[in-house]
Order: sequence, then C-alpha cells, then structure tokens
Amino acid sequence: MKRTPRNYAGIKPTGKQVSDLLPEMLAQLSAKCDDKPLQILEAWPEIVGERIGKMTRAVSFDDGVLRVQVKNSTLYSLLVEHEKRRLVAEFQKRFPNVRDIRFKIG
Repeated sequence: MKRTPRNYAGIKPTGKQVSDLLPEMLAQLSAKCDDKPLQILEAWPEIVGERIGKMTRAVSFDDGVLRVQVKNSTLYSLLVEHEKRRLVAEFQKRFPNVRDIRFKIG
C-alpha cells in the first residue's frame, strides 16, 4: 500500500527532483570551501606571535568561529579579557568570514 502525505490532494509527486536541489547544495558546499579553514588555522601562530603561539593551538574553524586550545587558565584569562577583540579584528582583515574566536583550556 502506498502512503499518501497528509493534506495532499493532487497527482504530482511529493518528492523533489535532484536537479532542483543540486544548485542550492553546491552553493552551500562552495561557501564552506571559501572559508579556507586550513589557511585560517595556519595563520594563528603568525597573527598571535611566537610567544603566545607556543602556548596555544588553533584547533578548528567552522561557521565563522575559530576555536583555539590554550595551555593554562592564566593565558586563557589574558586572551579572553584583553586580546580577543584585537585578535578577531586582525583575523577579519585577512579572513572576513571570521566572526569570533573561542578559547578552551586543554
């Protein structure tokens, strides 16, 4: 027995054609590739400098958020309270799609 969707009163198929879905899906994939996550991660030590770069590591970049692992709570506090705005601004100069930086102790 074939299932009929609720509130359906026609004869057209209820599914969508792949050709209708494909352009939107490709646009979404293209936007993700435009983020250049690898370049953003590699730029972290260069932007923060050698000293802080040794005690931190850029872990991931997704949906405009750069996630950074920090070695200790003191450095975490320094970065979150005093350096975050400056670092976000520096990244946005080179990578406009960076919206935020999130730090995690680990």
